[in-house]
Amino acid sequence: AGGAGTPGMAGLCRLLLLLALGRAAADGLLYPRETPSRERKELGGLWSFRADLSPGRDAGFVQRWYRQPLRQSGPVIDMPVPASFNDITQDPSLENYIGWVWYEKEALLPLRWLQDNLNTRVVLRFGSVHYYSIVWVNGVQVMEHEGGHLPFEADISSIIQSSPGIPCRITVALNNTLTPHTLPPGSIQYMTDRTRYPKNYFVQDIKFDFFNYAGIHRPVVLYTTPSVYIDDITVTTTSSESVAMVQYQVSVVGSTHYYLSLSLRDQEGKVVATGDGSAGELKVLNPNLWWPYLMHENPGYRYFLEVKMQAQANGAVLEDVYTLPIGIRTIYVTSTQFLINGKPFYFHGVNKHEDADV
Repeated sequence: AGGAGTPGMAGLCRLLLLLALGRAAADGLLYPRETPSRERKELGGLWSFRADLSPGRDAGFVQRWYRQPLRQSGPVIDMPVPASFNDITQDPSLENYIGWVWYEKEALLPLRWLQDNLNTRVVLRFGSVHYYSIVWVNGVQVMEHEGGHLPFEADISSIIQSSPGIPCRITVALNNTLTPHTLPPGSIQYMTDRTRYPKNYFVQDIKFDFFNYAGIHRPVVLYTTPSVYIDDITVTTTSSESVAMVQYQVSVVGSTHYYLSLSLRDQEGKVVATGDGSAGELKVLNPNLWWPYLMHENPGYRYFLEVKMQAQANGAVLEDVYTLPIGIRTIYVTSTQFLINGKPFYFHGVNKHEDADV
């Protein structure tokens, strides 16, 4: 978010969209939902936390804090996740802290996640970490991510299934330093006058008018899929008052031999269209269109696209199920208007900060 009067916000939004599209093009990032074939474990709550207060902010890497429980490296405090670490305590040094901080969580996993190492895939997903992060599981680095606003995940099956019975210890090193390449951008200024500042003293220069919140900002979850799974679902819609067409494309990872069936249900659970295959089109008669709030007496109407996959792997029949909520709508942009379902839409309610005083 940027403040009213902050320059370049439209450009930043376009860049974020391009980053999201680029990430989605690399591989699917379906939101983790519980289904008949998928389980989900929430990791929100209190995590162990420690800020690296060494002059170079590098003690955590030099001493390899990720190789042992974080409490063995020195004093830790409880830190809620998701939250902004610099908005929790009454410690001014932590509120204004710039550099590496460390989080840790130990999770006990269901035994069924650990026994079937051929057909069960376990994924660790972070919704958002600001801004640069490195993640270890049981001391093994599993992912690295730059850019605080987007989700990222990694398959950790081989690590946790190689040592069943051992708690899954998740360690995150997070750096909230702003650079010319972060959103929002910033820079570090080192103060070299030894008569006024101690060695390695620096300040974070910013060009915006809001507080630089940092931390693990969105939920952290573990979830499972079969080893052959639905990786991504892309849906586009066209519609009129009497008929709508729902185009879909489904990608599957883990095998090239699979069968896909699809069912589109309305909000009452009634099946209104069916299909099969990895790409196609569903026809919906007399559709309930998706409308923004205040533009229709029944705004936000959603259908539910259930995708079922069956595949052979390792001598077993695997099934994966994923249900994607979708809205049927058309969007057009003219030189003067933004049209939803052919009617002009007026944008309002943007650029209001979470720390605004009204």
